[in-house]
Amino acid sequence: MIEATCHQVHVASESARPSLCFNQFSSFTSPVRRLDQLDRLLPQRYLNQVSVADPIAINLAAVGNFDGKHPSLAYATTGGKICIHSPHTAADQPQIQHLNINKDITAVAAGRLGAASDRDVLLVGTSSSLQAYDVHANQDLFFKDIQDGVSTLAVGHLGWTDAPAAITGGVNCLLALDAAGNELYWTVTGDKVSAVALSSVREKGRVELIIGADDFSIKALYNDTVVTEIAEADRVIGLASLDGTKFGYALANGTIGVYDRGSRTWRVKSKHTLTALCSHDLDGDGQLELISGWSNGRIEVRKADSGQLIFKDSMSASIAAIVKGDYRGDGADQVVVCAVNGEVRGYLPLDPNVAPTPQLVAANQALKLQELALHKQELLFELQGYQVNRVAGPSSDAQTAYIIPQDTSVQTVVMADAIQHSCSLAVSADHDTVIRGVLLFAEQIFEGESIFYYPQSPSPEVEVPMALKKDAAVTVSIKVMVGKQGSSISHVFESELRLPKFCMYAPADREALPMASSSVTFSIAERPARVAMWVEHSFGTENGVQHGPEGVEAHFMSLRDGRPLTISMRGIQVMVRTEDLELAGEVVQDAAAYLGLTDLESTAHFPDHMQDFQAVLAKVDECNSNRLKMMAEAAESSTAVKVLVVKAEDARLLGEFGVMKKMYNQLQHLNRQLVMEHTKRATNHKELLDSLKLVNTMIQHAARLRLGAAKARVVTACRAAIKANNTITLLKIIREGRA
Repeated sequence: MIEATCHQVHVASESARPSLCFNQFSSFTSPVRRLDQLDRLLPQRYLNQVSVADPIAINLAAVGNFDGKHPSLAYATTGGKICIHSPHTAADQPQIQHLNINKDITAVAAGRLGAASDRDVLLVGTSSSLQAYDVHANQDLFFKDIQDGVSTLAVGHLGWTDAPAAITGGVNCLLALDAAGNELYWTVTGDKVSAVALSSVREKGRVELIIGADDFSIKALYNDTVVTEIAEADRVIGLASLDGTKFGYALANGTIGVYDRGSRTWRVKSKHTLTALCSHDLDGDGQLELISGWSNGRIEVRKADSGQLIFKDSMSASIAAIVKGDYRGDGADQVVVCAVNGEVRGYLPLDPNVAPTPQLVAANQALKLQELALHKQELLFELQGYQVNRVAGPSSDAQTAYIIPQDTSVQTVVMADAIQHSCSLAVSADHDTVIRGVLLFAEQIFEGESIFYYPQSPSPEVEVPMALKKDAAVTVSIKVMVGKQGSSISHVFESELRLPKFCMYAPADREALPMASSSVTFSIAERPARVAMWVEHSFGTENGVQHGPEGVEAHFMSLRDGRPLTISMRGIQVMVRTEDLELAGEVVQDAAAYLGLTDLESTAHFPDHMQDFQAVLAKVDECNSNRLKMMAEAAESSTAVKVLVVKAEDARLLGEFGVMKKMYNQLQHLNRQLVMEHTKRATNHKELLDSLKLVNTMIQHAARLRLGAAKARVVTACRAAIKANNTITLLKIIREGRA
């Protein structure tokens, strides 16, 4: 661990004095720079004068140079307010400013938007708008209504634009705006965007946009091209840029880790929930570390290349945010950690010129001895288990009856039963041994990433049922407990099995299934034999694919809902018949990846989906019309409230208490109406968001039926058609891929 000297500021009530502490922390491997003077961590006056009653909302804080010279901490608090703490203000000026948003704040960021400006802009997102606020000038740069909402925010240069952009993630879409609020970039996503970062993923030095979504996916985008797409095991809640082509990620299930060029380098999992993720060079080696904050108040710093824990600390409450900036004003960034109760700590990186103290060296040695002693105890416990197993059987020659033969093996086969509508893993052991339990571990497909099957009675063959809700090609790690009948000794056999992506689709006879009325058609210059190889690889079957010189034909049935899926090829034309538009896109993308396709045009025919989509578009128009109408009514009611308040106050001053009572009765009645109208507006807004999500999902599914330039063209053309409110053109784009 790193040794750190931190100064703690407790943001308490305004009547209470700030509680200050000055602590030093031991480290595992290297120290963080030590400080012996309080004013070397943060300005002394700041330490003595912070006193704010408001808590800090989770993941809603940012550091920015709002005056162009001095850093300030901006954070969201209760009641739809933003607090801005400026420790470098003059002595006669207040250090705390409040910005009333009067809406539930969903995202906060700070950064420089204008290329010619030397001041950072404060960005505040809500469920329906984005506000860019110039703190120094006390004015809005722009205020933009965003129907999809703002779930996450970032500021920076996109790799394909000249000017810096405010990047917002919302319901199934991503939007980038310039300093004037004009749209620079828009695209659809698979689900609600929950995290955004700018980093290099494939090419060092080329800035790409990384997004994490609620559909468990991480994507790296360069303009309209998906550079990398990663499927994870849970909802992505945090992303952090690291050195080179590395980036850190965090999941809702407590997992954090690092990817390098799209491949996972390491990951660790905690039982606690991650609340903050950041990166900074804290150990002074010139490489960024991954810094994480947790719901139990724990702070961890890990090496980006190995995941080694080099520093940990804890706070008295859940971590709200981890930000970095030149908060001391000395030209070097520091890490600032905020807790939900208002506690704030700053951490400085290691100074390579400062040698470790004797106390630190002794602490490191004691910690290493403790780790070696723990490892020794584990080895002794394992040895004791072997000794117990050795003497557990009879002492006579019958002891061999309890030991399994050396050439005992375990076989595993994936079985798809179209009649029973089930998929299972058949496990068998030879040499008269029995199976006592099976442990399966795999990401994405199992809840909790693992399942354990315990048969009621041990037997040589067992079938482990697998109800897979997601189609994903994964490698399953299998551990089988095998032993002799009547023996208490079990041997663990470990193996791995590749699970085909579409293993939940069983081969079926053409006559036994109805033909799907919906389809997607595309042309490829491939031999039928190679297409048949793809089907066998992705569906895990060899007998259900009919192929010859004329073409390929394969029929499957979904083990989830029993619906048919047909893949056929005649000449160069491939047709995928299914009633599920999302499944059609998954099949097209999987075929393209296997066959090495980069550009693909297709024609889609999904009449039922198109009919539902038209109903959704009509619902969007209805919700927008209702929204505008209710906004006008709310404005009229607000004016009426002001009039009634003025009349009531005039009546009070004139002593006409009967008139005053009448005005207040009308005001009370109007207030009840306003409350009911607010409920209506909230319901209408939720319906609008749900409908917009369906619209963006439809565009996403239509785009996944194509590849390369055709895919990008569908997204751009659909966006233009929606802006023009041209439903006929929009439907044509989804069907044919062009306007």
